[in-house]
Amino acid sequence: MEKNSRVQDCFYGKCLVVKNSCKKGTLVEKYEGLVVPWEQVCVEEICHAIWIKEEHWMIIDTNARYINHSCNPNCIIDDDLNVVTIRPVTAGEELTISYDIVKKGENPGNWDPRWNFKCECGSKNCRGRIDKYVNEDGTPWSPQPTIYPKIPLIH
Repeated sequence: MEKNSRVQDCFYGKCLVVKNSCKKGTLVEKYEGLVVPWEQVCVEEICHAIWIKEEHWMIIDTNARYINHSCNPNCIIDDDLNVVTIRPVTAGEELTISYDIVKKGENPGNWDPRWNFKCECGSKNCRGRIDKYVNEDGTPWSPQPTIYPKIPLIH
């Protein structure tokens, strides 16, 4: 399958853009790469590592590593690590995801302060600074405590 995306230079570095207009639900890229524990992610790759599950992180080696953040993204990463559009995207438009959103039930661990940056996405709901995980509604994320079933006491 030929991907409908290409890397190009942007005023802030490199970015990924869609080659041809596409509708909502279009697969435009895939996250693939080496999966390692967080401790094995080298400093140079910290910006290109994504949390997979538990202690597993992927160092991205596809063009997906050039997908930038937006507080109003046009793509999401699905459970199979595909980058999928969440609205129609026009030819030449930059593909974006939200770096800091945590889906319900996920626990990505601690936010690494080396990921902090001033957001300049320009969307009307821009958070201004990306420096922590947030829930899908934009509220601050915190891990949910484990709920253990109540066991009746035996007297």
